Amino acid sequence: MIRLYQGSGSSEIVLGEPCLSPDAWARLKATAVRLLRARSRNIAAEFLETTPFELHEGSNFFNDEFSLLYYAAPLEAYVLLGERAANDALGSVCRGIAETMMELKQPVRFIAVDLHATSSPLPVCTPSLAITSDIVERSLSESEKAVVSSGGVAGVDRAHTALHGYLRAVCLEAGLTFAEDADITALFKQIWQQHPAMQDHGPRGDDVARVGKAMAAMLDALNPLRNRATLAHANDVLLPNAEAMLVINGIRTVLHYLNAKLSP
Repeated sequence: MIRLYQGSGSSEIVLGEPCLSPDAWARLKATAVRLLRARSRNIAAEFLETTPFELHEGSNFFNDEFSLLYYAAPLEAYVLLGERAANDALGSVCRGIAETMMELKQPVRFIAVDLHATSSPLPVCTPSLAITSDIVERSLSESEKAVVSSGGVAGVDRAHTALHGYLRAVCLEAGLTFAEDADITALFKQIWQQHPAMQDHGPRGDDVARVGKAMAAMLDALNPLRNRATLAHANDVLLPNAEAMLVINGIRTVLHYLNAKLSP
């Protein structure tokens, strides 16, 4: 276990149960983030906001009882945070978070990161796109880095931006006209219906068309998810990591399919 911050007392941690319900913790975390930002501690605010810490009870072999911020991280995030801790890049950041938690009457003795013990499914890889743009490539890269360093919810907004930019680039490349404010659902439907490469779906075309409609319905749900439950806006409640990765993997799957279908 990596200790990003440690208060006084023994360094031993016996992890207990979460201290608060998910909703109560989300509200407390949002308040802490706002307070940090109000004091211009923006790096600490962003780190707390984008890292999926949970507030847990803790104890040690001396029977001390305390609270801690705890993150069970996937391998890539665990290694990255370990490197940042070794270089003391997070010392003042985490001290600021601990001081703010104390001010909010929820003191923490530790801010700690552990390696997630359970293997999880590999994410859908980021595609290498034949039709692209600077905003698409930058957004894909930023989304991938955010997922590794801070969990799925940190990468949803940039993945959404990458998909939107890609669909616009496809329409422009094919000479398809679209409204300047067209969202991802409208652009996807236009490509599906009008792009020359999308007119033949093989011997089971009707069934593939049903899959296409399901994709369109999935994309339609992304807009409210991105706007109301991610870091795209100041939302108090965020998507859990599993649901955030469902969104990101869905976006990457659509990108993979269209890239294969539209590539020469």
